Amino acid sequence: MYKYKFTIFTPTYNREYTLSKLYEDLKKQTYNDFEWLIVDDGSTDNTAELGKKFIDEAVLDIRYIKKVKGGKHTAINTGVKNANGEFFFIVDSDDGLMPNSMDLVIQEWNKVENKDEFCGVVGLCSKMEDGKTLGTEIPDEHLICHFAELYYKFGVKGDKTIVFLTDILKQYPFPEREGIKFLPESVVWYEISKYYKVICINEPMIVREYLEDGLTRNILKKSALKGRALEYLYLTNQNTYPFKDFPYMWIKNYINLARYSLLSDSKYFKEINKISDKFMYILSFPLGYYKYLRQKKFVKE
Repeated sequence: MYKYKFTIFTPTYNREYTLSKLYEDLKKQTYNDFEWLIVDDGSTDNTAELGKKFIDEAVLDIRYIKKVKGGKHTAINTGVKNANGEFFFIVDSDDGLMPNSMDLVIQEWNKVENKDEFCGVVGLCSKMEDGKTLGTEIPDEHLICHFAELYYKFGVKGDKTIVFLTDILKQYPFPEREGIKFLPESVVWYEISKYYKVICINEPMIVREYLEDGLTRNILKKSALKGRALEYLYLTNQNTYPFKDFPYMWIKNYINLARYSLLSDSKYFKEINKISDKFMYILSFPLGYYKYLRQKKFVKE
């Protein structure tokens, strides 16, 4: 049994200047059975002092954990291990949160009878600057589906709010490697998607802003590209996109493994598990090389 219904989990790195806004949003929530778990991924600013200030105010149940810098995916692992909530609700340090966000999750979750088939709830994100939906809505006929299907079968675009069951996330930790400070969440989300469905809500829960020091704005740094190459290695070895279900992504996986390996000077060929996957990688390499040539001039150190 968990102490709370929700763990609102916030990974942060040098975001002292954004956390106060999220704190104010959390105080306005219409659903109160939650803790706020902040995992500080090695900040060098005054994030620790700010976290202590929030805790001392005793308005919310807050825990602050500081760890050695390892990237957001390692912060998620730490958060999941320490979560006291049944649902693990990821809210980044530069995000806002709609007042009824947790109520929406509970309302939809309570409608489900065969809960063992589901890993959580997916909602929309809106833009902080204008309130418009980020990306596209989810087709009404596919509000119950596997997460990977949203993007690769139903054409959904843009970031989405992710609320997964903590028990399931504990079964699928992010792989951690020395020197890798960025690993896309698709490595775990799409693996879980092979076994569980999600309930989708066409309402915004998170309000998102993309800052200059954020991951999205720095995706072409070589350090981030190393994580992208590793992402496609894991997706290949996990057979995340079986040919019969996702033929387009199946071939794109090999192309992107080649492309990002070249862009980041990574060598993962020997780590491809299956002979058949190595053969497909070799066949796809020319297309990956072509994409590498078009993109290499934009790579940042």
